[in-house]
Amino acid sequence: MRKFFLHTYDKKKSFDLNTESALAAEPTGLGNSFTIAYKESDKGKHPVNVTPSFEPIVLKIYFNADGTTGYTNYKGLMLFLAECGTNEFLFEYQDGVTDKYCDVIFKSNTKSEIDEEGVFCESFTFERQTYWYERVDDSFALKNTDADKTRFPLGFPFGFFGQVFNKKQYVSNPFHIAAPITITISGQIRENIRIYIATLDDKIVAEIKLSTNNVDGRVIVIEPNLKKITVTQNGAVSNGYGLTDKTKQSFLYLPQGDYYIGSDMDELDAGEIAFAVKRYLLD
Repeated sequence: MRKFFLHTYDKKKSFDLNTESALAAEPTGLGNSFTIAYKESDKGKHPVNVTPSFEPIVLKIYFNADGTTGYTNYKGLMLFLAECGTNEFLFEYQDGVTDKYCDVIFKSNTKSEIDEEGVFCESFTFERQTYWYERVDDSFALKNTDADKTRFPLGFPFGFFGQVFNKKQYVSNPFHIAAPITITISGQIRENIRIYIATLDDKIVAEIKLSTNNVDGRVIVIEPNLKKITVTQNGAVSNGYGLTDKTKQSFLYLPQGDYYIGSDMDELDAGEIAFAVKRYLLD
């Protein structure tokens, strides 16, 4: 049985659409659609560009299968959507095989009377913003780690004084769309921060340079999905976009293929740079 859930983007709040108080049915818009641009020539018509053109997701939601009037249940969903506002949030779809997500924006809902059979049902429309993706990201960190069981001498990562330092990480993206990389920087990093994507023969594809190092107690998050860079320190959150070198990238996206993600950290840095790579799915 298919199941549907709504979540705020940080997943701190959720709404279950699989209960007798709010039961989603008859979904449309769960597939894929593409717009194909063609160029005419004397040899015929040839495709020159293919872009996703997602249909809106539409659900019929029944609010009074629990035997109530349904109005309180309806208001609960509307309060959740009001909190999301015009921001993107998560639409979760479990099809019995995979558990996947896409980013959506609430577009509209009908508002009608309870029908002659006493059924309270309204249609809700969500504008889909992304391909489906797995919420289980590929995650790793560039940092020092304890290496009590490590044998010396080491190649890469290299070891020193019972520690292993991971300076770069092999990553792969099999999908044809570049995958957003969420970056979280924490702990003591002595020099200004540089993070890069490189080919396997070490040619730089993209990089971020920040005009700051980092100290204990400060966390910098570079979030391409929301196009935000935040700095959190002593409970205060500020905009970190001004820290970026505008001649470089502000956000990183992993192209299709095999690459390294690395940084200019060295073995004297006690902090870490953590990465989460979103994995898109066609279905």
